[in-house]
Amino acid sequence: MFRSNYLISRLCAGTMFLTICLFPSMQTVRAESDDDIPVYSPVINGQALRGLSSIESAESMGAGRITFGLMSPWYRQDKGYLNTPNAGANLYTLAGAFSYGVNSNVDLFASIAGFTSNHYTSAGKSSGLGSIRAGAQGSLPFPRHSFFRIGGQTAIIGGTSGNQINTNRADGYNYFETRTGYDVMGKLLQTFQFGSEDWGFKAHLNEASVIGISKKIPVLLLLGTGVQANLGFVVVGTELNSRTQFGDVSFATDPLWLTPSISIRSPFNMNVMAGADISLSKNRSEGEPRALEPYRVFGAMAFSMDMLAGRRAAELAKKKQAAQEKTAMELNADRSAKEVSALTKKSANDSIALVNEKQYGLAERDLMQKKADVMANQATADSLALIQAAGELAEEKEKRSDAEKQLLSTGELLLDAVYFSSGKSNLSINSKPYLNIIGKMLLKYPKLQIEVAGHTDNIGESDYNVDLSQGRADAVRGYLIEIAPMLGSYLSARGYGESMPKTDNDTMEGRQTNRRVELHVLNRSVLQEYGMTEK
Repeated sequence: MFRSNYLISRLCAGTMFLTICLFPSMQTVRAESDDDIPVYSPVINGQALRGLSSIESAESMGAGRITFGLMSPWYRQDKGYLNTPNAGANLYTLAGAFSYGVNSNVDLFASIAGFTSNHYTSAGKSSGLGSIRAGAQGSLPFPRHSFFRIGGQTAIIGGTSGNQINTNRADGYNYFETRTGYDVMGKLLQTFQFGSEDWGFKAHLNEASVIGISKKIPVLLLLGTGVQANLGFVVVGTELNSRTQFGDVSFATDPLWLTPSISIRSPFNMNVMAGADISLSKNRSEGEPRALEPYRVFGAMAFSMDMLAGRRAAELAKKKQAAQEKTAMELNADRSAKEVSALTKKSANDSIALVNEKQYGLAERDLMQKKADVMANQATADSLALIQAAGELAEEKEKRSDAEKQLLSTGELLLDAVYFSSGKSNLSINSKPYLNIIGKMLLKYPKLQIEVAGHTDNIGESDYNVDLSQGRADAVRGYLIEIAPMLGSYLSARGYGESMPKTDNDTMEGRQTNRRVELHVLNRSVLQEYGMTEK
C-alpha cells in the first residue's frame, strides 16, 4: 500500500509542478477569449474520447449533452502462453459507447464491446459479444474557469463473453472488453486545464480499484496519467497506464503501457482518433506469460449533440452583456487585485515547493531502507524455499508410478489398457477404470500440453482409418475431461490413421501393435521442471 500511495503522490506532485510552470503563459490565452464557446468543441464521452483514448477527465459533459462513440483496436498475439491466444492470432475489438449529461455535475454512461479474430486456434470460441459497462460520474461544482477539476466515477462491468481472451492475472490490453463474471469499479479523477478549449493544455490523473463480485479475483489497482495539447482542430495526446493487484503490486511486470494518439476535431461536434498502445511491461520469470503484447493499434470516432444549445446560447449572451457593463466599472480595481493575488500566489507556491521538497527527500530515504530490508528477507526466504522444494520433489519422484515415470522421461505413454470394438470409436467399459487412474495422474502436471494420438493398422481405406483414429482419440480425450474438467485446457486430440506404424503390418501381431492410443507431450522442455529429462 505504501508503494501505491507513494506513486500516486509522485504523480500528483509532478502534475502540480507542471501546473506552476505553465500557468502564467496559459492563463493569459484563456482570459483573452471573447466568449466561452470554442470553435472546435470537444466530443465529450464517459469512456474518454475527448482527446485521449482511455484516460478520463474530471470535467462534466454538461446538462443535455448526448455522445455516441466507437473504438476499434487490433493486436497480434506475438507469443502464445497457457490461457492466452496462440501465437499468430489476430484479435479485433469493437466498443460502442453512449453518454448523457444529467446536469452540470452528473453524467451517465454505458458501453458494449464485441470481439472477433482470425488464426485463433487455442479456444473454443474465437468471436462473440464482449463486456457491458454502465455507470455514473460526478464532478465537484468548481467555478467554471477553475484550472482544476476533481470527480468520481463508479461502474459495473458485466462480462457476457463465453471466452475470456486472457485469464492470467489481469493481463491483456482488452482485459475489460472480454470478461467473464461481474466487476465493480470505483475511480477518482483529477484534471488540470490551462488556456482555452481550442488552444490549451490539459493534464489528467486517474486512480481506480476494481473488485470482482461474481467470482473470487484479486482486487485490482489502476493508475493512469495523460496529457493533451489542444491545437485548434488537432489534439495530440500521450497516456501512461498501469494495472496491477492491490495485494501483489508489480508495476514492472504487470500491464504497463504508453499510448500516443492524435485526434481531429471538427466544428460539427465530431472527432476521429488514431493511436497505438505500446507495452512497457518487463517479461516475467521464465515460462510465465508476459502481461502485454508489444503493441496494439486503434481507431475511434465520436459524435456529440447538445440538446440545450439554444437555451445556453441565450443565457450566455445575457451574461456576457452584464459582464461587459460590470467590467467597465471595475477595471482599475480588478488590476490591483490581480497584482496582489499574483504576488500572494507566488509566495504560497514557493513555500509549498520547499516543504514538498523536504518531505519527498525523507520519503525517498525511508523507501530505500525498506527496499533493502525487503530484499534481504526475500533472499533468505528464497533459499529456504529452494531447499524445501528440492526435498519435496525428491520425495514425490519416489512415489511416482511406472506410467508417470514413462510419461515424464520419454514424453510418451502407450494407453495399453484402452479398448475399442472393431471399427468402433466407443470406449469399452473395461477401459474406464484405467483412464480414471490416468486422469488423476495428469492433474498433477498442469504445465504439460498433451496430445491424445490415435493410430490404426493398414486394413481399410486411408481416409476411413484417419476418421476412425480421430474418433478414438476424441473419445479418450472426452472421457478424461469428463472425469477431470481441468484437463480441458491442456489436452488435445488427433488421429493419425495408419501413417505412423510402430511395426510391420504384415502380421496379425504387428497390426494389433499398430492399433493403439498414446499420449504425447507437446512442450517437452517443461518436463525438466518436474525433475525428469528427455531421452
